[in-house]
Amino acid sequence: MPYLFCTQSASFMNRILYTLGTALSVIILLFLLLNGCKNNAKPKDNNPVARVNSSYLYRSDIEGLGKGLSGEDSARQVQLYIDKWAVDQLVLDMANKKLNSKESAKIERLIESYRNSLTIAAYEQQLVDSELDTVVTAVQLAEYYKENQDQYISGHNWVRCHFIKAKRSLPGIDNLRNWFKSESKADFEKVKQYCLSKEGINFVLDSDQWVNLDKIGEMLPEKIVDPSKLQPDRSYDRTDDEYIYLFRVYEIRDRNNPVPLTQVQDEIFKIVLHQRRNEILQKLRKTAIEKGKSGKVFEKF
Repeated sequence: MPYLFCTQSASFMNRILYTLGTALSVIILLFLLLNGCKNNAKPKDNNPVARVNSSYLYRSDIEGLGKGLSGEDSARQVQLYIDKWAVDQLVLDMANKKLNSKESAKIERLIESYRNSLTIAAYEQQLVDSELDTVVTAVQLAEYYKENQDQYISGHNWVRCHFIKAKRSLPGIDNLRNWFKSESKADFEKVKQYCLSKEGINFVLDSDQWVNLDKIGEMLPEKIVDPSKLQPDRSYDRTDDEYIYLFRVYEIRDRNNPVPLTQVQDEIFKIVLHQRRNEILQKLRKTAIEKGKSGKVFEKF
């Protein structure tokens, strides 16, 4: 049976209250109540579950509440929501009647400022959505990287390599060692299949991928291979009591050089799009002030 209370549009009210969760949300609620209650003298449908003055909470507003809970817990969740909604509306109704004119004027100024900010932000986003070129080519990424290399000195060594750390006890481990040393593409495919089919193997088999050399060093026991003494175009085959270590180095980038482009290209992509977005918004502001001056709608006194 519906509650015999009354209020403003409940779903809209509570969505704002729960999402904003700040004093500003309360201000907006008060404004909406002052301007909206008079339009809700009758329920919009035949399924209200609560009323406060001339506003209604509908079944559609509480749809999904308590989902996944037991029947009893779900019903309790719904009742708690209805009770909170009702109390909120009643308190707001009291505030509408007793708030002094000075505070009311302050609220209206805050609401107007907030409304203006939302309107501008929505229009800017609409403009960006329609005008922003989201395609960033490899050439554009490389150009930005080249112009800003000093920003990407990481202080770490980087390496392009093939690397395998595998237990000596694995079946066929000698075959893996021979395939790894081979220059045959067919043998390299066998290496990949072996590594993918066995558990307990750490491997890097993409020669185009740059890897932080410190990460490789963490997988090597002391004195097996000194990462600081690795040389390009060299292969290493080492063994200890438990593992074999197969290492082929293609290229090393010193810690004083920029991080490889592949490691930062996603970041650069976002930076380029952000710059383009700012250009669109700056153009908007420039156009707006030029039109304001030429149309004599903007003056400074």
